Amino acid sequence: MIRKSLALASLLVVAACGSDAEESPSDSATAAEQGNDAVVSSAKVVVDANGLAIGRGQSREMPRFGTPRGEVDALLTTAFGAEPEKFANSECGAGPTDFSRAGPLQVAYQDNRFVGWFVGEGEGVVTADGVQTGATIAELRDERPVQVIADSTLEGEFQYQSADYGMITGFFKGSEPDGTITALAAGVTCFFR
Repeated sequence: MIRKSLALASLLVVAACGSDAEESPSDSATAAEQGNDAVVSSAKVVVDANGLAIGRGQSREMPRFGTPRGEVDALLTTAFGAEPEKFANSECGAGPTDFSRAGPLQVAYQDNRFVGWFVGEGEGVVTADGVQTGATIAELRDERPVQVIADSTLEGEFQYQSADYGMITGFFKGSEPDGTITALAAGVTCFFR
């Protein structure tokens, strides 16, 4: 009986030691945050619900919605190494809108002021909370509350609350939960519904 008790106690001690090596939920959350930090710090442009950021560390420039077009376009030129492509659309639902496109990022302007952004498929642009095109809806749901807009006339439209408590719109292709995010947007957009 004593030998059985000692054997059982030994197993419990070994099991307890093994449980320390297991990853706790807070450890995996910390690892995810560190992964997001690495993705964000390596991006050319970081977008959020209220604007964007270009640069790293102390030298980061953060034009918010309302910033003059010249300032934002100059920062896009620095970030992507070439002047952005410029075009306009007089038929946007929000009114005539001018655009600058650099890489996968399209920036919207009205009255020469920054009013919105749209990120298509491509590299170099990520949200402040580490979301980028190519991720799945399931991966985003692991980090943020996501609402698929079931009655949207635009296929795969969703929105989520970002880390800065704003709303970011997006689109995915495929079916949930494995659908792939193909675009993200905030502020004024020019979607035809």
